[in-house]
Amino acid sequence: MTIEQDKIILETLQQHGRMPIVELAKATNMSESTCLRRTRALEESGIIKGYAALLDAEKAGFGVMAYVQVNINQRNEAAFDSFKTAVLEHPLVLECYSLSGQFDHLMKVVARNNKELSHFLLKTLREFPEVRDAQTLFVLDQVKHTCALPISLSPHVTS
Repeated sequence: MTIEQDKIILETLQQHGRMPIVELAKATNMSESTCLRRTRALEESGIIKGYAALLDAEKAGFGVMAYVQVNINQRNEAAFDSFKTAVLEHPLVLECYSLSGQFDHLMKVVARNNKELSHFLLKTLREFPEVRDAQTLFVLDQVKHTCALPISLSPHVTS
C-alpha cells in the first residue's frame, strides 16, 4: 500500500503544493501521522526535490520566451564545463539540457522584451565560453505547460 500512498501524495502535491498536512491527509484518505511520515520519506529520498510558487511569466513581466539550440566547440570536457557554468550563472536562462543529435544544448530563455532577448542572443551568448553557433526558436504561443509528472503511469515510486 505504501507505493500507492506515495503516488497519491505526489499527485496531490503536484496540484496543490501548499496544502497543509491536515488537508493532504484528508485528500489522500490517510491518517495525518502516516501522511506526514510518507511525505517526509519522499522528501528525504529526493523524489520531492522542493516546493515553489509557479509564476505566470508574462504577468511577472517576462513577455518573451525562446528556445535556443547551441553548439559548442567540443575540444574537451572543460569546454562543456565552461559553458555549463555560464548557463548556471545567467538569470534569463530558465532551463538548459545537454542533447544528443544536431545540437549540443537546448536552453529555455525568457526576457522582458525583444530588445532584451536580442541583447542576450547577440551580445551575451557570444561571450559564453566555447559557443560555436546557436539557433533561436521564438515561442509564439504556449499550448501546454506543466511541471506535474504523470505519477499514475509510473510502475513504481519508492522513497
